[in-house]
Amino acid sequence: MTTTFTTMASIRFGYGRRPGEAAPESVDALLRQVERGTRETCLFPHEGMEGRRARLPAYQKILRAFYTARDSNTLEKIDGVSVNPPNIVMANTFQRDRHLKVRQAVLSPNAFFERLAAFWCDHFSVDVRKGGVMRLLTPLQEAEAVRPNLAGRFADLLKAAVLHPAMLIYLDQHRSVGPKSSEGRKSGRGLNENLARELIELHTMGAGSGYSQKDVRSAAYVLTGLWFRAPLYETAFRPRAAEPGTYRVLGRAYGGKLRQIEQIHDMLDDLAAREETCRHICRKLVVHFIADDPPEAVVAAMVSAWKRSDGHLLAVYQAMLEHPRSWEEHGRKVRQPFDFVVAALRALNVPVAELEPKKRTKGVRPVADVAALEDVTMMTADGKAALVTNPLTAGALDLLGQPLWTPPSPAGWEEGPIAWITASQITGRIAFAQRLATQFGSGIDPRTFLKDTMAETARADTIEIISRAPNREVALAMVLASPEFNHR
Repeated sequence: MTTTFTTMASIRFGYGRRPGEAAPESVDALLRQVERGTRETCLFPHEGMEGRRARLPAYQKILRAFYTARDSNTLEKIDGVSVNPPNIVMANTFQRDRHLKVRQAVLSPNAFFERLAAFWCDHFSVDVRKGGVMRLLTPLQEAEAVRPNLAGRFADLLKAAVLHPAMLIYLDQHRSVGPKSSEGRKSGRGLNENLARELIELHTMGAGSGYSQKDVRSAAYVLTGLWFRAPLYETAFRPRAAEPGTYRVLGRAYGGKLRQIEQIHDMLDDLAAREETCRHICRKLVVHFIADDPPEAVVAAMVSAWKRSDGHLLAVYQAMLEHPRSWEEHGRKVRQPFDFVVAALRALNVPVAELEPKKRTKGVRPVADVAALEDVTMMTADGKAALVTNPLTAGALDLLGQPLWTPPSPAGWEEGPIAWITASQITGRIAFAQRLATQFGSGIDPRTFLKDTMAETARADTIEIISRAPNREVALAMVLASPEFNHR
């Protein structure tokens, strides 16, 4: 049976069907989702972007107080273990943010935008495990640097994501100092090539695209001087840490006697405009949305749109969506755990209240007296953060191997099936499906659920298996665990 446009639009280019939500009926409808999404209020950080930045000094205040108490041996101890107030506060904050990220994807009416946001956040990966402050900055990077820019020019998205303090910390750019700069000569510190390498190899041109180690090193010299101001973590440029001189990257010169951040902007603009970058990004989008073996005709159409529009991403998305081959052969992609969990929560219309982090209540008290952070300072009697993971949302992603904002490397998550179709993955997905069906399947007819969720993509053998299930909960779980539901 031929898969209809609305079904494919919901599953391949969204997070599946949600009861009461109309499926997109045209390419224009999908593109409108992207435009609306850039204006939609992001649920995280939980205090809002301005609120998070306003609170950063208060987090630093708790951290300084902790260091002072530690050095003076006056830390509170519970059962002989020192209490760590900044860790508790940041753990509570991060729990709120990561549960809100799942909630954003589940509830947003702009599912194609949410899918694109997931793609671009993976493309510009940063990892909360880099350090304590990253639990505050990583959600902020997605909210203020990535999401507002994913319908504009790629060059603008590139600059916003790469120059964000979260990226500078993750790739150690704040440790990179020009060896011959005034600060380098004084401190003896030197160059760090991490950001330069990932900028060229991952964020723009792609591996094996013709650049050399000399290009990487020259780019690293151009990037020296990039910094951020604490405690607000605003990107800044420090000329005294910038390597003096002119450096050639892929045949173009940057720098000079007077170093300025505009020279870095020029290099990023030039990298964004390269043919290799255009092809790398377009191919990666097709791999993510359509097939691990991407149809070259779709990639070529997107490359042409990129060139005509000067890298305007909405035009690139439109070229992908308008190509006939983008709508062929349902099920060529495996749903990653985030896709799967969000799709399942949407399909069963899980109530908003069930998407929240869990709260410990016994013996809860403030760990620190900081009025600006009162809502995240709560700890338990045994010195642990009061907020814990919800097993239906962020907890499920932890168990399925795709914890939020913790990619395995700067290259992001694996796209192909090798990482996601394993015995442990299948077992975990079945267990999750059973739990959801048991908790939220009351009153749902499995046959209607199968039709509403998978429409014409449901296979005959799946329909037969569902009809023979011993009870409703098993039947619903079988739908969520079926091959069709786990592919798009």
